[in-house]
Amino acid sequence: MYENVTVNGIVLDTSLLKEYDKRLVILTSELGKITVFANGARRKNSQFTAVSQRFVMGCFTVRPGRNSYTLVSADIKENFMELSGDIEKMAYASYACEVLQDFSEEGIGAKDELNLLYVTFRAVINARQDLRLIKTAFILKLMDIEGLGLQMERCVKSDITEGLHHISLKDGGLISDAVMANVTGARPISDDAIYAVRFIFSRDIASVYSFDISISVLDEIEKLADDYLAMHSERNYKSLDILKGLL
Repeated sequence: MYENVTVNGIVLDTSLLKEYDKRLVILTSELGKITVFANGARRKNSQFTAVSQRFVMGCFTVRPGRNSYTLVSADIKENFMELSGDIEKMAYASYACEVLQDFSEEGIGAKDELNLLYVTFRAVINARQDLRLIKTAFILKLMDIEGLGLQMERCVKSDITEGLHHISLKDGGLISDAVMANVTGARPISDDAIYAVRFIFSRDIASVYSFDISISVLDEIEKLADDYLAMHSERNYKSLDILKGLL
């Protein structure tokens, strides 16, 4: 018989199961992404109704099974209701959850990923920056956390630190003018875009959204981030379709 375990996490996704149950996907600091069954969550007056909603952050006590967990109890820390009340904010938050489902694994702690999701929710709710900037910074910071950050300090081919006017996503970083003739598939990148990406990589998670940029630079690094994410994920994110319909 497995002993109950208590984890801290955020509900990434929910789905209906049978007549009264729910299946939850929770990103946890301790166990990474886990699947949790909330039995009776859809029954009237169930203790699991409130905790079985997407975006809920809390402390979850679960009973391990062979390939999943069963919810025993939960203590809600935050429910981020502001996200569910605004379709645009909900779409951006859902996108972050979808991407994290793709990149997180069970059994591998996800403290940094969970912290990033929390500050992303807060940034989306506060909306002090363009929500596209929050989405872009989220992608780039997550890729950095996952060990997939781009080389933005020197040429990825030659280690040269001057003449950095192109970037190759395939090669994973900046390309200097000195070796550009030998590189295929590189794209131009502005100095302001380089600075913006460097800023995102250099900041700690809590302050990753503490900056703003011009629309032209945002357009540039958003395309960069979207293309780089697509290189590492073949998943079709449903929330992107919602966002495209809103923009």
